[in-house]
Order: sequence, then C-alpha cells, then structure tokens
Amino acid sequence: MEGAGEGSALTGMMGPALDKLASLVDKYTELRNARKKMEQLRKELIAINLALEKHAAMENPDAQAKAWAAEMRELAYDMEDSIDLFTHHVDHEPADTATTGVKRFFLRIIRKLKKLHYRHRFAQEIKQLHDLANESYRRRKRYRIEEGGSSLPHAEIDPRLEALYVEVEKLVGIQGPSQEIIGQLVGENAAERRRVVAVVGSGGSGKTTLAKQVYEKIRCQFSCAAFVSVSQKPNMNSLLWELLSQIGNHGGDLGMMAVGYCSDKQLIDRLRSHLEKQSVGQFSCTPDEGFIYQMKPLCRNDSENLFLKRTLCDKDKFPAQLEEIKNEIIEKCDGLPLAIVTLASMLATKQRTREEWERALDSIHSMHKKDSGLEVMDKILSLSYRDLPHNMRNCLLYLSTFPEDHTIYKDALVWRWMAEGFIAETQGFTLEQVAEGYFYEFVNRSLVQPITLRSRYEMRGEGGCRVHDIVLNFLISRAAEENFLTTLYGAQGVPSSDRRIRRLSVWDSPEHALAVSRATMNLSHLRSVRICNVGDWPVPAVLDLPVLRVLDLEGCRDLRIVDPDCILSLFHLRYLGFRSASGVVLPAQIGNLHHLQTIDLSGTGVTQLPESIVQLKRLMHLVGQRLIMPDGFGSMESLEELGTIDCCKCPVSFGEDLALLSRLRVLRVAFIGVETSDMETRMKSLMSSLCKLGGDNLRRVTIIDLAGGGDCFVESWHPPPRLLQKFIHISQQQHFSRFPEWISSCLCDLTHLDIKAEKMEREHLSVLEHLPAIRCLYLFVKRVSEDGLAISHGAFRCLRRLEFCNVDGPGLMFAGGVPMLEWLRLGFDADRAQSTYGGLEVGIQRLSSLKHVVLIVWMVSEGGDDPAEQAVWSAINGQVEMLPNSPTVDIRFRRRSQLQASSE
Repeated sequence: MEGAGEGSALTGMMGPALDKLASLVDKYTELRNARKKMEQLRKELIAINLALEKHAAMENPDAQAKAWAAEMRELAYDMEDSIDLFTHHVDHEPADTATTGVKRFFLRIIRKLKKLHYRHRFAQEIKQLHDLANESYRRRKRYRIEEGGSSLPHAEIDPRLEALYVEVEKLVGIQGPSQEIIGQLVGENAAERRRVVAVVGSGGSGKTTLAKQVYEKIRCQFSCAAFVSVSQKPNMNSLLWELLSQIGNHGGDLGMMAVGYCSDKQLIDRLRSHLEKQSVGQFSCTPDEGFIYQMKPLCRNDSENLFLKRTLCDKDKFPAQLEEIKNEIIEKCDGLPLAIVTLASMLATKQRTREEWERALDSIHSMHKKDSGLEVMDKILSLSYRDLPHNMRNCLLYLSTFPEDHTIYKDALVWRWMAEGFIAETQGFTLEQVAEGYFYEFVNRSLVQPITLRSRYEMRGEGGCRVHDIVLNFLISRAAEENFLTTLYGAQGVPSSDRRIRRLSVWDSPEHALAVSRATMNLSHLRSVRICNVGDWPVPAVLDLPVLRVLDLEGCRDLRIVDPDCILSLFHLRYLGFRSASGVVLPAQIGNLHHLQTIDLSGTGVTQLPESIVQLKRLMHLVGQRLIMPDGFGSMESLEELGTIDCCKCPVSFGEDLALLSRLRVLRVAFIGVETSDMETRMKSLMSSLCKLGGDNLRRVTIIDLAGGGDCFVESWHPPPRLLQKFIHISQQQHFSRFPEWISSCLCDLTHLDIKAEKMEREHLSVLEHLPAIRCLYLFVKRVSEDGLAISHGAFRCLRRLEFCNVDGPGLMFAGGVPMLEWLRLGFDADRAQSTYGGLEVGIQRLSSLKHVVLIVWMVSEGGDDPAEQAVWSAINGQVEMLPNSPTVDIRFRRRSQLQASSE
C-alpha cells in the first residue's frame, strides 16, 4: 500500500488534547509551576498541530516524516490520558461515610494528601511531556520534516444532513449481464434452465450489484426467496437470522420482533420447518451443471455514463476544459465500477475547475495498465482518504472495527464516534447532528454502502451501511499503520506485550478474546475494545483499563461475568454496548460511571434496570427492549434517546418522570400483555407527557400497542409537536377509531408516518398531501369514502415510500403523479376497485420514479387459472410497462376465505 496520509489520525486527536489542556490551565490555578509548563506545552503543541496539518496532506511522506508522525501520535495519546486520569483523581471524591467528627477530620486530611500526591505526579508528567514536545518540535525544524512530500489541500466540509444524501446505486452497464443471467435461470426453455449461477470477477467489478439486480427482477416468480451476503468467515447465527427473516416472514413484521431472542437451534428448526413446507430441498438438490458468468470491465461508454452520474454532470453540458482530464481519469479506472464510483464521488464534492480535477489526476498518475484491480482501488482510496477533512478521518478509520458484511447501524456508529471524542463542535449543530453529517458524507463519497433496513418497524435509527470488503481491507491496513486500531481475527498472532494498543477489535475469535481476559497483551493504554460474536467468554473479574472509553461486546454469547462490579473500575467509560449479547448483568452501582453517554441493551433480554441508573446525569442514549424504568428517572436530564420502555411494568408515575426529560429527541414505548385496570390511566399519562415533550425537542416516537385501548393517541396533541419527524403506532388488530386530530400541515418536519385507522375520508388524505416533508407513509385503513380516494395533482412532492392497505375497499387512485415515489405497496379488494374506479386503472403509469411495486389483491375466487387473476395481471402490467425505470412487480393474490378464517 502507499504511504499516504499517515498523519490523518493525528490532528483529529491533537484537538481534544489541546482543548483539555486549555481547560486545565483555566481551572486549576493552584498548580503554580505546573500551570506555567502547561502554558508552554500548549503553545508548542499548537505549533506541532500546524505541522501535522501539512503532514496529513502529504502524498508520499518519507521515513523521517512517518517516524516523527508516529511519535506525535503517541505523545497526543499520552497527554490526553494523563489529563483524564488527573482530573478524575482530583474531582471525584468517595462518599463521606464517617460517623464521627474525628473520622471526618482525618478523612479530609487523607484526601488533601492524596490530591497533593496526584498534583505532584501530574506536574512531573507535564514536565516530561513538555520536554518530549520541545525536542520533537526542534527535531522537526532541524530535519525540515514537513517539507518532504507533495500536499493535496482541501476545503473543510460543513456537516451534511439527510437532505443532502445522494443515492449511490446508479446502475450502469448492468442490463445486458442481468438479462443473460435471468435467461439462464427462468428462460423460456425449461430444459435449459440452471439452478445455480456463479458470478465471478475481481473485487469492485460489481458482482454483488449484478446479483442483487437479478434477484429483484425474478424474486416474484418464486414462492420462497432470500438475498443474503456471505463473507469469507460468516457469522452463522446472523446468517440464519437473516435467511429466516426474509423467507419465513409470512406472519407479518410483528411476528418477527421476537426472532432476536431465538437460540441457534431454534433458528435452525424454524428455518428447516419453513423450507420443508415449501419443498425447497426437493428442488435445490436436483443435479445441475450450473453456469458461470465472468464479469467484464465496463466499456468506455458505460464507464463515462457512470462517472457522469456520480459527478452529477450532464454529458451535453460538461465543461469543455475538463473533457481531456475526464477521459484520462476514466482510462485510469480501467472499467472497474467501484474505482469509478469512488473517484467520481470525491470529485462531486469539488468545484468543477481544471485546477481541482488536475490535482486528482496528478495523484493517480502512478497508476498503470499493468496494475491489478486491487492496486487501482488502493491508490484511488488513498486519494479519497487524504481528501477528507482531518476530523472525519478518524471516523472513517473507525469503520475497520466491524467485520466484513456487517450491518452497521447509523445511530450506534454515531454514538461510538461521540464517545471516542472524534466529533468536533460546530456552531448551530449538536454533536449528534455533526456526526450524522459525517455519515452522509461517507455515503455521498461512496466510501460506505447505504442499506435499506428490512422492516419499517426497525427499532434502531434511520438507516445503516456496510463497508465493501476492498474498502474495509484498506481501512484495516491504514489503521494498523497508524496504530489507530489493532484488529484480531482468524489465525493472527497475539501482539507482543511491549506494544501499546490503543484500540482493539476481536472478530469471531475465542482464542483472541481469551488472550484479552488473561491480559497477555499490553492493554493499560486501551481506549476502546470491541469483542464481536464470541461465545462463552469469561469477562475478567478486574478490568484494569483506566482510560477505556468504549466497551462493546456485541453478539457475545453466554458472557461469564464473574463480578458485574468489575465494570465500575472503568471510570472514563462513555459507551457500554451489549447489543444481541446473552448473559448480560449490569452492576447495581452503575450510577457511579459518571461519564457514561450510551448504554445499548438491544436484543439482550435485560429488562430490569438498577435503581442507581438515575444518577447518570450525562447519559444521552438508553436503548433496549421492554425496559422497566425505576422511579426518579426524570432526573436523567441529558437523555436524548430512550426506549423501548415497557409502560405496563414501569411505576404508575412513569409519565411524570418522562415529562421532565426536556432534551428527549427519540422515544419508544410499548404496552404489551393483557389489559390491566390502570391501562387507560397509563396511556393517558403517556399522552400527557407527549404533549409536554412535543413542545421541547421530541422528534421520533414509536408506540407499540399490543394491549389494545390505544385510542387516546387520536386525541389532540397540544401544543403540536412542531419538531416531530417520525411517528409509528404498531398494533396487531387495533385501529384508531378515527383519523388522529393532531396530524396537520403544521408538522413541517414530519417525514415518516405509520398508523392504522378505521376510516379515511378525502379531507384526511388532503391533510397528508400537504405535509411538506413526508417521505415514508404507511397507512392501514379498513374503510374509505364511497367514491374511493385519489391523490391530487402536485401532491406528495417528497414522498419516496408508500404503503396503503385497504383489504375491504378499493384502495388508492393516483390521479396525479407522485414525482419522487420509488417504492409502492398497495392492498385492495379487486371487485371493489372495479366498481369504484371502473376498472383496475389506478394510475401507476403516472409514477415516473417508481422502482418497486408490490400489490396485495384480495379476490373472492378460489385461485387456479382464474380469468379474474389474469385480468389483474394484464391491467397492472400494462400500467407498469409504461414506466421508464422498468420497476420490479410483485403481485400477490389473497382469498376472502383466508381473511374470514383469520378473523375468526
């Protein structure tokens, strides 16, 4: 790999150290001589930081520059750790348990002596750090280190919010290959059909994209279908869960909510049962020679089209002064889609000037025709990486903590970035908004691949991503070079005990996890540890990790926590993650971890929370399932995300506490179980709290109502929740008796709405049409107006996903186009649609952006070769064929007898 960007992680960490040092100078005036040294140290570090800015942009730094950068990296780490340890010892005194005045007197003397000791030791450390910084600065000047390479300056990028997201999947040059493979699988000649098609090619050539396109085109022709991505070392539990969730989800999304609690054996049994019912084994085991499709590089024309799409350029209006540079760049990419997309995505963030584009071309001039696809990608990724602002590079490197093909949830990733201190404050934005901007910038630059979450009931965040294996390998290598992260997996050896490890990630490797338990590595300087998908792991009784900020044990099974209180020694801990782990036990005194920002208990089965948790004044995110909140949780004043709360088991006063959380942005609550005598009281208490929080910062609300009686949420929400972005009400059979009164055009930020209602009139649809920001709309309606419902011309300007289920009625008519709609799911009764609209011409042909159509059509007939079914197919396909994007079509027929049986 090239040696580009070795300074990238430096400036990102030097900033926090400088901020803490400045705060220390202002706060501890009694440090006298040490204070003077701190002032001198701070000035020298500012000078060093400026040099690091230049070093970070070097394309080919020499050996001296690399060595100096590595030394500065360790200096920055040590300085921040020293400051954190000092402030902890000085600011946090143990509780006064003395029972007499004499004991209290002696305890005060002992505490003063301890503080004096810590101040003296800290003064010595500051002197040593000052001497090291001074010597490093002189050496830099002596050897003129920062002048050793060419630089690639860049402009700072402001935080980008979701509105600036640009879709990554611009499929170019894929129609021919997809049709060839489809012909092999479902061609007209049944005797020549293949059951297995292997798509082979170099990394970044578009194999997965092609396979996904084929899958989307033909999935509706099979009663059982799934698309899963399998890494070289797959996690079988996650793989089985993903398969089951896709092919066994006929019971609806609610039925899948409990799958996360299944054991491996239960998952396999459920999968086997479903496959046997579908006779999958009989067909998949039939002998077949198969077919191998060899990926080919994109042709010159397709390469140019892909490049122009990602740079957002029009071919006819492309600047003439850039034409020659564009052609050279495309030639360097050699028809490799991932290379074209990555480089073009970076150029899309630049001004369209010859100077900017020539800089990019100069940086990849060393690429030759003989370079392999991996070498081409490495050089392009190096360029894209160096082009990032310094405070974003740490965030990108952090993605190397996740295994290949791992689903990375946006919210959880953002919280880890915040806990690590990677996010720089930006005026007018919260830290979380800045971090989300980084995430969307990575998407826009094609450094991560956005994913659409499987279910609209997804309890975590607004989206996620995966990292392409080529990008992941690049990040792992770069993180190792910079000692940013040590990743252990497979047959790798345990690092030597004399190497300082700052961050550690262990993937599916019990041997390496055991080495962590036995402390056979030097972990005293560890700031972050992530142990993923390891079973039967003995958590050490003593975790001697004084500067640890992030502890993430996602997917670990049967954790053997000998002493839960061992976590209490991690007094700098900011992120505590147990997502999908089992055997989790929280310490009773978790409230002593004063710096905690996030506790993630999703999928752990932990419901009862320690009473001391209310002492966590800095906790911002508390997530899990069916959490039982203790009395007094309203004092957790920093909470921004909370849920899912089991409202039936919380104290009756939970609503009063909830109303005190004025910073709350995301709330998930559940009413699960049989209806109790105080259920209505609890629901009204929740609604009262929502009215209070709606006037503060509340943005996303999810209510799971499996107990019935949720009609109180129809009532007036006053004052209106002006900042509300997302409202989901999940129930099994319960529908709101009427359309919620509080939904109106004043909800200017509402992007996602999911409700069930007994009846929808024309005026209700008109209200929804005038929601200016609505993007996802899911409506389940029993009855509509006698003359049906028709979407007006010019309505829903931002809508991208629409589901309208009206099994007893005619469904929805599109009188006007919905310009941005990409995904449509309609459920309706065929006979009533015929009588209401005079046919099945419902206006689908007007939806010019449509990519996926799913229709659930209810029929009276009993199936077979029913002419009525053929008429539906013909009518719908006739409308779809008029659309420009050739959307996928999935028509599913249901029988009235099935509906009657289910209701009985």
